[in-house]
Amino acid sequence: MVAVMAVIVVLTGAGIQVLDKTNLKARKAATDTCSGLIEQARGTAITSRAFVVLAFAEPGDLPFGDERCRIGMFKISTWPANPDTLDATLLRRWQSLPGGIVILPGSVDDIRNPRDEPETTIRYLTGRQPVQGRFHIIAFTPRGTLHWPAGSDPLVLRIAEGGYRNGQPSPNIRGATHSTAENLLRIGRVTARPYRIDG
Repeated sequence: MVAVMAVIVVLTGAGIQVLDKTNLKARKAATDTCSGLIEQARGTAITSRAFVVLAFAEPGDLPFGDERCRIGMFKISTWPANPDTLDATLLRRWQSLPGGIVILPGSVDDIRNPRDEPETTIRYLTGRQPVQGRFHIIAFTPRGTLHWPAGSDPLVLRIAEGGYRNGQPSPNIRGATHSTAENLLRIGRVTARPYRIDG
């Protein structure tokens, strides 16, 4: 009986380590994806001389059957006076983040989070079918600077391990420390380049 219990303890410990490594890899992959899409959106805005938007879709925002966060890239020819609704062109297919990853709301050290801003309606075509949805967005100017959310301060993205409950992101909380396993991407206002600030 003691031997059986010892084997169970060893296997449980090994399973937790494997799960932790898998979650860490998923979070790193999601952070790399977000960083790459921000750089690509900024570069596309400069080369196309148009406003480019990254839209963050959560489960229920799009007609997909999984529980994954997705990011879409759109071109806006003219920025409207009222940015509550944008007529846009989808530049590439929605990019899904790995399962078990969420984009959290909440500022970090007084740095604003676009997830806390009001959602924007984006109207676009998929094939010839008109589509629209409401999303949290980041927008870049034709000069490659951060345009939206409006203001002069930088932004932060919180990319965390977790899932969705009733369409809302819920982070995984670590045991005794009650901490959230997350990576933080700071996006500058003038250069609009992302870099990690979580160490």
